[in-house]
Amino acid sequence: MKKQDWKDDHIEELLKQLPKITNHISKQDMYQQMMIYKEQKKRKRWLTPSVASAVAVLLLCILVPTMINFQDSAGSNIDDSEQENQLASNATQQKEENDEITNDESNHTQGNTEDIVKDEEVDPQEDIDQTGDIYAQNDQSEYTTANDNNEQPVTQQIEPTAVYAEDIKDQEEVLTYSIPDHNVQNFIPISVMVNKEADLSKMELFINHMSDLKEAEWGLGELNPFNADFHYDTSNQVLAVDFPAATNISSSSQSEAIKEILTDMMADFNIEKIDLLTDGEQGVEMGNEGFTEKIDQVDTSNKSAYYFYYPNEEWTTPFLVPFREKINSVTDAFAAMKKGIETYNLKASIPNDIDFETEVVSDEQLLITFEDDADIKNDEETLYTIEAILLTAKEFEYNEVKLENTEIDQIGRFDLEKEIQVPVAPNKRDLP
Repeated sequence: MKKQDWKDDHIEELLKQLPKITNHISKQDMYQQMMIYKEQKKRKRWLTPSVASAVAVLLLCILVPTMINFQDSAGSNIDDSEQENQLASNATQQKEENDEITNDESNHTQGNTEDIVKDEEVDPQEDIDQTGDIYAQNDQSEYTTANDNNEQPVTQQIEPTAVYAEDIKDQEEVLTYSIPDHNVQNFIPISVMVNKEADLSKMELFINHMSDLKEAEWGLGELNPFNADFHYDTSNQVLAVDFPAATNISSSSQSEAIKEILTDMMADFNIEKIDLLTDGEQGVEMGNEGFTEKIDQVDTSNKSAYYFYYPNEEWTTPFLVPFREKINSVTDAFAAMKKGIETYNLKASIPNDIDFETEVVSDEQLLITFEDDADIKNDEETLYTIEAILLTAKEFEYNEVKLENTEIDQIGRFDLEKEIQVPVAPNKRDLP
């Protein structure tokens, strides 16, 4: 057979002689069929989870009866038939849910092809933006949950040390005890709140609650180390203090402590006289002062400045303690409070970096204007300083103090935009 000499022109001529082939399928239909085929391939991946779910249900039906028999052998009172029926019901429900998933997937595959094409044409950047929105929503949800569960860090309310008018309930009475420190140098006023009793005076409540005090727990000495008995005559306002027969008040510090404690009681309760007895008999031996029968009213007109006292180095919250010395004015008292008294272990209650001017607005109100560079913060140290200022102002018979130029409007519970009422009593403590 003769070999053909194939040339381009000859090949082109032969191709033109071939019959014409026409494709009646439109481009859009062809594209839709391709997308359906692609989607069907994706849906086949769902078969594995469905088979796995069916196997899990089958294993559950096989294993659970064995577990039920084991529980029966251990003394369980669960009804076997109810358990098996429940399991069968759960298995049927699981199978129905799997069938629904399969049917939904099949229906989704046969649905509107234009929606599928639209989904496939989503901009990738839009996917990224949606993902970012989801993370942002999750972050916000976690923040809200943390707030709902009180887990979000918040500024904790700083509690003052003194008793204020808003702390006292209708049927409560405030009692203040003057308790010495272990060196019998300072006398710390400790205030407790107790329930009123209709048939008892405040002085009688004071006597009844002496035994409830927790001096050692508070880091202080004893209020009544000699276990004396106290009796108050409300008709003539006379307090009788009866010491046991074996009482030995040998040191001057002991006798001085007794006089200080009783003098404070006399001033607080307007007692006219205090009778001292030993085992029911008039008089008591008071160390260097000798035999003493009574304590008459003393001059309590001296005003005191308040300082910080810490029972030991581990103590973080100070007691606010008045130092018993004569001070002429509240301005002099504030100046003294910046120095402290080392010999009495009393610390300065006004820091050196807090300077202010004092102005008497009226007989009841004191105005304190801080310097521009005063370090006023909403923290515990500043709160205790404000309380020392308030208690000292009370010593000079002011009822309220207005603080100006603080640069903050709140310290603990104190609203600095308003006048602050002075405390009712210092050093609040709870009784058991």
